[in-house]
Amino acid sequence: MLNCSVVFVSSAVEELTEVRIAELMAAGAEFNEACGSRAVVCFDGSRFFTYLEGTASAVGATMVYVESLDIHSELVQLARGAVQKLRFSDQPLLFMRVSTPCLKTLVRADWTNFSQRLKGRFEPVTGMEQLAELVARHREPAEA
Repeated sequence: MLNCSVVFVSSAVEELTEVRIAELMAAGAEFNEACGSRAVVCFDGSRFFTYLEGTASAVGATMVYVESLDIHSELVQLARGAVQKLRFSDQPLLFMRVSTPCLKTLVRADWTNFSQRLKGRFEPVTGMEQLAELVARHREPAEA
């Protein structure tokens, strides 16, 4: 089965309350679980950065779902393509609050082929390497 990934950024259309964000992320996780996709969503208070992965059909279905939401606009796809392995398959949706500079760094990163080389020991660090490091740091307190 072909796996693929999509990376996109969008702007929030309204000021979102913590309650509304929690509702949206819970609904997104439920949808992803049902269709088999996985996502990492970063939010800086005004923009969403999303890494989505799964089978081609699951990612396609999730993109239709995401595009139907009225909470964001200006959705810009940064990368899309086939991937050999799923990197964040352990949960349907991981939501992380990030700083604006962190989100900008992710958006400006190189997402070509979703490359992740030897745990980021080369410069410049790719987008996939940055995201993997961010997720690892986010999970550390929960695992300690």
